[in-house]
Amino acid sequence: MDKLELKNYLTMLRARMSFAEELYGIRMNYLPLVVEDEIIILDKNDGKIKRLRDKKPLSESELEMVLPKIRENIEKGLVDLYLTMNFQCIHGPGE
Repeated sequence: MDKLELKNYLTMLRARMSFAEELYGIRMNYLPLVVEDEIIILDKNDGKIKRLRDKKPLSESELEMVLPKIRENIEKGLVDLYLTMNFQCIHGPGE
């Protein structure tokens, strides 16, 4: 996955988050991209990749370090799983 494909994929994820908001009526501002030592998120509102703890955009060097893990999570389907898991919060587990 090259940078253009990644950018297009992140744009599509933002659209899917907006669609979920419209469909289910819940706000979904952030989507986890990496959930390990530090949680890295995609901010739906501005499309930037940020750290969850301070919600500040990653610097270019930080982004270059985390991009391989983001790509890996996208290719494994984990990012789509994280998006789908957010839908469960609408009705709660077991409902």
